[in-house]
Amino acid sequence: MSLADLVGRKKRRRRFGLRLKLRFYLVAGVVLLFGLGVVVDAALRPILEQVAAQQVHLAVVRLINEAVYDQLGNGVAYQQLINVSTDAEGRVTLMQPDTVKITRLVTSIARDLEEKLGNLSREDIKVPLGMLTGNSLLADKGPNLTLALLPLGSVSVNIHDEFSAAGINQTRHSIMLDIVVDMGILLPFQSTFTQITDTLPIVESVIVGPIPETYLNMEAGE
Repeated sequence: MSLADLVGRKKRRRRFGLRLKLRFYLVAGVVLLFGLGVVVDAALRPILEQVAAQQVHLAVVRLINEAVYDQLGNGVAYQQLINVSTDAEGRVTLMQPDTVKITRLVTSIARDLEEKLGNLSREDIKVPLGMLTGNSLLADKGPNLTLALLPLGSVSVNIHDEFSAAGINQTRHSIMLDIVVDMGILLPFQSTFTQITDTLPIVESVIVGPIPETYLNMEAGE
């Protein structure tokens, strides 16, 4: 074998060794990046879900308040929802909810809220990546992460009332709205769900004297 053949063989072996090293480094780099991605994803996923849920909660609560204001903006009197009867001495003897008006009110609020949520689902919520750090100074920094919303068709509006002490021989009667909204959140490479609940007062009145023995509880929901 000539000297030229020996030199050529050594060069080919050297090139082959270099290719093997490059392939090894390439595979090792891919594995390292994949492992790093898994670690970062595992660390950031809970934070991302929490931040997304917080942003969606704020957006939905704003819509809840708007829907309630749309229906109650002109004001609703206590006497419009509760029929109160008194005796000759002015003591309350009967409190009876007007179920027709209450049901109509609850239905109107639920429909208005569903429409607003439908409009919200066609908008994207932008979350700066700086919010994932938990640092208030970086909360508005970095590129935005886009959150797509998916209404799950679950809007529940119910009404209940509460009695509380308002002074000597006085009781406050409050009528409250209970609103529950289920939302889906589409994140990069994942989806999550959140439930938003809110309780808002509608009207209240102070009853002087004992609560009447004859009282019909209200139950209305949508």
